[in-house]
Amino acid sequence: MPQLDFVWWIINFFLVWTAILVVLTILVSNETSSNVDQLSSSPKITKNTAEWQWL
Repeated sequence: MPQLDFVWWIINFFLVWTAILVVLTILVSNETSSNVDQLSSSPKITKNTAEWQWL
C-alpha cells in the first residue's frame, strides 16, 4: 500500500519539523529572556559567607 506509506511519510515529516521549530523557539526565547535579565537594573544579592551546620 504505497499510498498509506506516503501518508505516514508526510505525517512524520511534519512532526519532525514542528518539533524542530518548537525547540528553536524555546531556545530563542530563553536567550532573549537571559539578555533582558542582564539589562535589568534590579540589584543582585551576593552572599559571600556560607555557614555550615553539622548534624
